[in-house]
Amino acid sequence: MDENAITIAGGFKELADLLGDARIVLDKANDVAKEAQTAYDAVEAKMFDALENAGLQQIRTERGLFRLNDLAWASVTDETVAREWAEHNEPALLLLNRQRLSVIVRQVLKGEGDYTEMPPGVDFRTSRKITWRRT
Repeated sequence: MDENAITIAGGFKELADLLGDARIVLDKANDVAKEAQTAYDAVEAKMFDALENAGLQQIRTERGLFRLNDLAWASVTDETVAREWAEHNEPALLLLNRQRLSVIVRQVLKGEGDYTEMPPGVDFRTSRKITWRRT
């Protein structure tokens, strides 16, 4: 084996060791972040339910404004049927722009707007979050 091969191999071993060490640190940090996210999500759900049960949309504390953010997002369950509906009712949605379709879904759920029924081939999922604007 020539001298250059040994130097290169030694350099790769150092880099491999550094990469392995960095990965261990990253994995530990990700585990901590995952645990923190789980704890945060549980408290957020509790606060969301408490505000909702009290009939409140927001509260202000010395830490800032905490506000309900309860959105429905369109979920196309049958692309063909949804496209056919869009063709007849909302041609601008022919690309089935999910964000614009979500506006229609929210209007249907609230009983507002031009539509009284969910478009065929479309369902929804909700995103229930608390937004916090710090003071």
